[in-house]
Amino acid sequence: MDILRPDQILTLGLFLGLLGLLWLVVKLKAPGISRFANGGRLRVAEAAALGPQERAAILAVDGREFLVLTSRGAAPVVLPLEGRA
Repeated sequence: MDILRPDQILTLGLFLGLLGLLWLVVKLKAPGISRFANGGRLRVAEAAALGPQERAAILAVDGREFLVLTSRGAAPVVLPLEGRA
């Protein structure tokens, strides 16, 4: 009894070929997938974990920056950052 029949090998080869082609298309089109990638209004300037459930992020929106503090179970705090040197 054969472990793999020729039709199974052909099916596997076609599947892997299509999967590779899909990967190549996604890799070539990756910058265009995100609507914020090129010239978007919103970007994450920096992010850091403050603890196991707390995070801080600096968001840049239309040239202004905001500090966003998040914690599990609490509402996020958004503070405008003014006068950065």
